Amino acid sequence: MIEFPKVVALVATELRTEGVYMRYPFRIRIMDSCLYAMDLHASEYFCHRLDYPSMKYQRSLMRFGRAPGEYSDAENIRIDRHRRLWTLDANKRQLMAFTPGTDTLLCEIKLSEELIRPLDFDFYDDSTFIIPDYSGQHRICLVNREGEIVKRLFSVPTRKSHKADIPLAQAWRGFIDYNPTNHLLAIATQLGEVIELYNLKENKLLKVIYGKSGEPVYNTKEGYAIPDGIMGYSDVSVGRKHIYALFWGHTFKDMKKGLIKKEGGRILRVFDLKGNPVCQYLLDRHVTCFTVNEQTHIFTALDVNSNQPIVEYKLE
Repeated sequence: MIEFPKVVALVATELRTEGVYMRYPFRIRIMDSCLYAMDLHASEYFCHRLDYPSMKYQRSLMRFGRAPGEYSDAENIRIDRHRRLWTLDANKRQLMAFTPGTDTLLCEIKLSEELIRPLDFDFYDDSTFIIPDYSGQHRICLVNREGEIVKRLFSVPTRKSHKADIPLAQAWRGFIDYNPTNHLLAIATQLGEVIELYNLKENKLLKVIYGKSGEPVYNTKEGYAIPDGIMGYSDVSVGRKHIYALFWGHTFKDMKKGLIKKEGGRILRVFDLKGNPVCQYLLDRHVTCFTVNEQTHIFTALDVNSNQPIVEYKLE
């Protein structure tokens, strides 16, 4: 069980917007004066750009559809050090980059068929991506700009006697974030209550942080993992000073009974770069994702339950 030396309750400030509707706001990124919000279940556009902090709507991009130039899926959005927006379409097995400012399509990278349905990505450097491995044999893959796997690293850190197969990898699905300045990769499990920390410069596991619910609980049926525990983390961020992770804690038992009325988590956990607990924030909203500005201590998040989903908190 994780014991935090400090627990703080926070109240959100709502950032009101016009001209933006999202069915399931799931990812948010801020770069300079641009805020990008991604809709996981978009009916028209997957991504919206707003001016920040005025929140004036600018444009929508990544139209949903099956025609050329349209997208069938968006799993995540990220901004590289050249201020280019990137996204991942898992159905098309493609990474796409857009030019800064105009957000026109710059390039497409077709991912190798060896990658089993890639569901997240991050930048290792300018020529290499980090993509989770869903074979069960490894934890992550390093992928080049041609979409080919150049290295497979680590293994699922289960303490139970599971086979290293696809259901294990599915149950251990993790949301990832990498900070190249400290070479720290964090993987936070969607099921269970586990955060893994890796040093990619030294290619070694640093620490596995287990919460009260422990590792993902699941059953296997027809080659798939059927969750049977809790919804755990839904986002993680590695900063220069701290690691931040958003935790839900909803049990599947309560969800099946209809006892959980809102989507998202209300617990933000903060660790130092060695994985030691620093602070736990109790939020007044259920949010699905976030971005943190460590200089201003502003935590910006998306509330999937609200018609005005963009909110901010001031961290201590």
